[in-house]
Amino acid sequence: MALSAASPSDRATQLIALTIRLGERLVGETACLEAHRPQDIYEGIEETRNLSNLYRHELMRIKSDPSLLNGLTANEKKALREATELFQERLHRYELAVTAAKTVTEGIISAVAEDLSARRTQNSPYGARGRRVVTGPQSFNFGKNA
Repeated sequence: MALSAASPSDRATQLIALTIRLGERLVGETACLEAHRPQDIYEGIEETRNLSNLYRHELMRIKSDPSLLNGLTANEKKALREATELFQERLHRYELAVTAAKTVTEGIISAVAEDLSARRTQNSPYGARGRRVVTGPQSFNFGKNA
């Protein structure tokens, strides 16, 4: 799927609108992540994915053929630059929120796995000096090793 623009000016207008819309989606998702409510992102994730793919494809097209934006006025260039800069700021904040959520999630999973492993470790009365038998990391799947 690509933008259907009749002129470079039309393409710039559509790209600005796409950039703004995608940036607004990221602001909403960032707010959900910062509020520790990632489940609220689920219902709009498909729209964000579609907008992201369209944005990525358009940037690749423009990078491979810069003439798609030839002939823009100074005001159009400025508007496109400002929309892109704002989007980059929003994207950076979104990246920080996603990284934080990922770190927390990985920490929770690691803590649960360690606790599960500790509970499954058995005392062996017949081992050398009654040492605990450490079985290593455990999966959550029926006590199988990871």
